[in-house]
Order: sequence, then structure tokens, then C-alpha cells
Amino acid sequence: MIRPDILKAFPDLFGHQRVNGRDLDVDDTITRLSRELEPAIAEALSARRAILQSPAPVGEKYAWPRWDESFEDPISGKSWAFRQIVQGLVDNFQGRDSRWRWRLNDEVAIPEHVHPSRNPGLELTGPWAPLDMAFNALNSPAPMNMPDFEDAAPPHFRPDGAPAGEPVGIFAALQNAKEIMAGTWTGKPYQVVKKGKTRSYQIDKPAARWPTRLARPPGIHLRYDHVTVDGRPAPGLVVVTVLWTLGNFDALRAAGSGVYFYIPKLQTPGEALIVERLLSRLEELIGVPAGTVKVKMLYEEGNGGRYLTAIAWTLRRRLLGTNVGRWDYLGSLIEMWKDDPAGVFPDPQSVGMATPNMIAYQRYNALLMLMAGMKGGELTNASPIGGMAAVMIYQKGDPYGRSRYNPLALRAMVVDKLRERLLGLVFVPDSAAAGPRTLGDILSGGAKGKLYDCYRQSWVASPEVEYVAAGNGPLRARLEDLQALIDRPLETVAANGKAVPTPASGLSPAERELLQSRGVLDAMGRITPVQVTRESLDAPEKLLTPALWEAIYRPPSGQVTIEHVQHSFYMAANYGFQILNGNFAAAIDDYELKLRFMNDLATYRINVSWLWSLAHHQAPITRDGHLLRQALTEDGVVLGRKAEPVKAGSRFDRALFEKVFAYHDEWTTAFFAEQDRSGAPGRFDRAKAPVIMELLKRQLLSPRYVQHSARVLFAVGQAKPGLHAQLLEAIFDLPREEVVRRVESGTMDRAALEAHDDALDWRGAA
Repeated sequence: MIRPDILKAFPDLFGHQRVNGRDLDVDDTITRLSRELEPAIAEALSARRAILQSPAPVGEKYAWPRWDESFEDPISGKSWAFRQIVQGLVDNFQGRDSRWRWRLNDEVAIPEHVHPSRNPGLELTGPWAPLDMAFNALNSPAPMNMPDFEDAAPPHFRPDGAPAGEPVGIFAALQNAKEIMAGTWTGKPYQVVKKGKTRSYQIDKPAARWPTRLARPPGIHLRYDHVTVDGRPAPGLVVVTVLWTLGNFDALRAAGSGVYFYIPKLQTPGEALIVERLLSRLEELIGVPAGTVKVKMLYEEGNGGRYLTAIAWTLRRRLLGTNVGRWDYLGSLIEMWKDDPAGVFPDPQSVGMATPNMIAYQRYNALLMLMAGMKGGELTNASPIGGMAAVMIYQKGDPYGRSRYNPLALRAMVVDKLRERLLGLVFVPDSAAAGPRTLGDILSGGAKGKLYDCYRQSWVASPEVEYVAAGNGPLRARLEDLQALIDRPLETVAANGKAVPTPASGLSPAERELLQSRGVLDAMGRITPVQVTRESLDAPEKLLTPALWEAIYRPPSGQVTIEHVQHSFYMAANYGFQILNGNFAAAIDDYELKLRFMNDLATYRINVSWLWSLAHHQAPITRDGHLLRQALTEDGVVLGRKAEPVKAGSRFDRALFEKVFAYHDEWTTAFFAEQDRSGAPGRFDRAKAPVIMELLKRQLLSPRYVQHSARVLFAVGQAKPGLHAQLLEAIFDLPREEVVRRVESGTMDRAALEAHDDALDWRGAA
């Protein structure tokens, strides 16, 4: 059943559709597929809860799978042992025909326009509602675009107090997509009032030059309460994939494109099997060969990394590549170690993509996609994809003139994509006796073997032309030009008085030293592709080794400082405040780095998970420091004035937590006062500020861990203030049986039970 207001607002999305010459019913398709997949979804979410709650040591419960663990093959219906799956991957890499050999996309070839190694450049993500965001995406020089139906706009969420009559986010985006693909907006301007001014938007490119679109549906843990099946909210994954496929298949095919998805949050082959069954059923319904619908996948869960070979095998008919979804991935690593007091992560801000464990993660991703995508000795059937660069540039009209820091953001983009490109260079020598070789040796023929250039695509969060150009550059450069790109003369530009390399500059001494320390450059600054001999990967045991597990999963070394505790609280509280106001992809000003960062549910997860683990273990601060209080600076009101000292060894106990809490409250008051003084328009409802503070206090001090922490924001944000206390108690304090008892006795609102079940991924009887 489609809720009447949704059906009334978006009638073209539902009902009967003619797709590929077949008459199909959208509502019936959602119903049937939801019923087919709901038991498997419930089982998968129960497995997630079980591993999160398991008291077993991290090295045991998150170890590589047992070699005899078996998984269902979606193609044959038979089971394969994990050893057989990995052996098949090894056999493909070795070029050996065997009964277990498999590779990606062997049944339906990858269309040229969606191939991850033949369309180098950036992948731009973001919501397609309002309509101008979709227009900006299509006008972008990024070759790939991901209409985002996961992080950017949960459809069920409308904050309390939101104006009546606003369209519901995801359904509006799906309607926009259908109209755009059908040609409704070709050559037609769209006008909208923003900040009191009428602005006009138009798609500037012909359809043949639009970025290839890969819709990002929600993960299996999300349900949409606007669409119900048998009285329960339908899986969001089913709703979005059905509406996108049936609504756009014919228009996309007529334009020379196709139906493609970007799948998030997969953790196990069982979860991948849910996606495979869903997409193969849709292919069956519309009458196309299995494997026609192609997908990319975000490798963003540490638990998923253990099973990555088997997940790729499950999706082998359609998987184009796996993306290093870095922010959720870091959050998942913090989560993996959450119950081990010796495994508390250092300050998350210090764990970047050049940290050794993240380098290992990116190389592991590249190696598996290389092994699974090789055919005839070439990387033709898949390719790895880089991660999100979340830095953003300031607009010229920023009230504090912070666009002066933009050179920092542009250079950060260049270095981020350059590092990924270099990490994806893999050399397979003809002889195992050959020593490490430079890129120059290989290209000149001095080293015999095969060079693979794996990372040619990567993510970006913002469509500004100069920003996208900065990231496209390293990804699109010819192999023969990479060394020269690094060796260019150092050119700098001033960023608030500090010399910063320009986007076109060669490496600075600090940039060069970092890449050398990670083995990407040798002592003379020459590019050194990672070397993989065939003998080093001729058996499953040589791929998934204890050393690789340690490199990927062991927490990195580093400090836990009081300044970064405050910084994480600042980031979490500011993003939460914006979510409560209905803004999902939020630009947050980082007062330490002098940069603006695009924050989403993943960055909120990092900060909340880390702070929860610190509070849970009352972890020690490892370095002398100071609590910071608000200060009015040239960049606005920031946490920048030293207050009381905090000595190394101090525990992050309740008393220290309360001080962090109080100083953030003080900052909030000063920040709002500065807005009033300067006459800046208040964009958000200030009454939401104490709501996020109370929510964070309850969440961070609760012994109950919530994996997808932002869903607590959604539950509280859409509820009337009088229900907040009940919802927080149900989510963080009470066992489900007690919540049910209170609801049945009439002492607790049913919304509290719904919030409990949604936040904790509970599926079962009502």
C-alpha cells in the first residue's frame, strides 16, 4: 500500500508501467519482492546484531572466514566453500582453467560508458531533489553521477515543525529523475526562489554527454514507512530499485545507457545474495539477461572486508568494482574494537587515507578487484574505485572571507586523488626473482612483466568546476606523465598568509616525504608500483594471511587528545543539529584545519562511535592538553581559547564529559550571539540545539551501542518534543520486552517501540 499523500503527489511513479514491451505493476512488484526478501533481510540483521553483541575477542569474531564456511551460489543454487571461492579467484589471477575459476562480468559485458577504467575521473554524489541539484549533477564534468537515495535524504524523515506541503525527499528525487530521463526538462529552465532571489537553472549538456548515472539505494537495514507491505514498512532497497528500474529502464536504454546501482553497507555474502536475488528478479520481470543491471559496491564495512572475495563472487554477474568508502569504513573499524579497552582508536582526525592501515585497505581493495577483473591477462572485467574527498571550497561571499583558504581544499583534492592513482599501480613481473622496479623502468621496457593501472575513478562531494578539475587531473593523466606530474616545480599560492602548493604544482617536501614513507615513491622520488609475483599468490593461504589481517584491522598508533575529543563532539553536534533541521548533506566548518567538510551520516557515525568508545571505557587522554572555550576570531566563533589543562592519564569519565558538554554549550551561545550581531540570516531553527545536546548525552553515556547512530536523530527529530524522553529511554535504556509491555499497558507511546526497533535493526513480530 502506498500512503495516500505520496500516491497523490507522485502518481507517475506507481501503478501500471510498460517496461521493455511488458506490462508491469509497480505496486505489485514491490509487494512480491518485499515478501520474497524480508525473511533474508531479517536474518541478516540478526546476524549483524549478534556479532556486535558478541563478547568474543576482535581477532576471533572478525577473523578471516573459516575455509570450510559455505555460501550459496545464486547462479547454480549450490553451495561453495570459502576455500573454493578464494581458489577460484586465485585461479583467475594465475590464468588457470579449473572448476572453481570465476571472474566478474563474464556473462554480460560491461557497457563502455559505465566501465570504471575506461571513464577516468570523478564520481559525483548527491541528492536529486530539489531539481537544481540534479541539473548541477548533469552539468558537472565528473564522468559518473550517483543520485543518492541513501545518505542524503531519508524519505520517512520530516523534522517536527517543517512547513506543510513540502515534497518528500526521495520520492521527489525519483520523480525528478523520471522526468529528466524522459526529456521533460531538456532545454527548459527551472526557476526557484533562494535567499529571497529568483534563480534559474537549466541542463546545459546534451543527453549524450551527461554523466553515467548509478543510483545509490539504501542499505538493507532501512525501511520506508510511506510504502507498506502486509502492514509493515517496505525495505527501502526494494522500493528504490523497483521505482528506478521500472520508471527509467526504457528511457535510459533509448539514450544508450542502462540501469546501474551503487550498493552500500554490505557486510556478508548473505547480504550480497539479497541484492543479487532482487536484481536478478527485476531482470527476469523486464525480460533482460541476468547481469544486464550492473552495480558498483561501497566497500565501507570492516566486517565486509573479511568476506570481500565471497561478496564479489556472489555479485559476479554484475559487479563493476568496489569503492573504498572511507568514512563509514573508519567508523566500522572503531565499531569493531568498541568493546576492547586496548583497541580504542586514536583521534579520528589523525586517521587519514595515508595512515598505514588505510593504505593497506586501499591496496587490498585494488588487489582483489584486479584478481577478479582480469581476463586474458588484461584488467577488462572490473576495476577498484577510490573514496570520497570531503573537503569543500568556500563561496566568494562567505561572511568571514574564508574563501582565502580555498587553495588548501584544492590542493587536498589533488593529493588525495594522486595518492589513490599511485596506490593502484600494480606490477606483476615475469620473474619472481625480479627486484622492485620504478614506473620508469617498467614503461621503458627495462622491467619485464605486466603493469596494471587500477584506480582511475574516485568520489567527490561538490560540483564546483575548479574543484572537480583538481580531482580529475591526477585520475585522467597518462601513465607516461605521472612521474613528470610529481616532478613539476613547486608552485605555491598564499592561503591566509601560508604558502600552499597550487593544483598544478609538483610535490612539496612534506607531500613527497609522506608518499615515500608509504612506499609509493622511492628514496629518489620515483614512482614505485606495488609488485605482486604470481608465486606470492598461487594459493588461498597466501592471499588472506594473518599479516594482511593485522595490516588492515589493527588500530593505528596515535594520541587521544582532549582537543580532538572536543573537536569530535563539535562535529557530531553540528551535524546532528543540521539533521534535526532537515539538512542531510551538511557543510561543517573545521576550525582546526581551516577547511569546510561535507558531512553525512558516515562522518556522524565516526565521531559518535569514537566518543562512545572513549566514554564506555573511560579511556585515558594520552597527551597533556587544554580544554578549549569559544573565541571570536577572523573565522568567526570557534573553539580556540585555552581553558583548564587536562593532563595525560586523565580519564574520559563523566566529569570530563560534562566539561566538554558545557564548553560546547558555551560555544553554541556565543555562535548564535555572533549571528545576531552580524545580522546573518538564521538558516536553522535554534530550538533544535538543546535537542541534539540531550540526545548526544544519552547516546554517548548509554551502555547500549547503536550501529547506525543517525537513525536516533531521525526518530527524535520527527517526533513532538513531548515524546523525546520516551524515545530516548526506549532506544538507550530499556529491553525490548519492557518497551512492549509499556506500550501495551498504555504508559508509553507506540512511537517509542517503533524507534527502538528502527534504531536497533530489530525485525520480527510486531
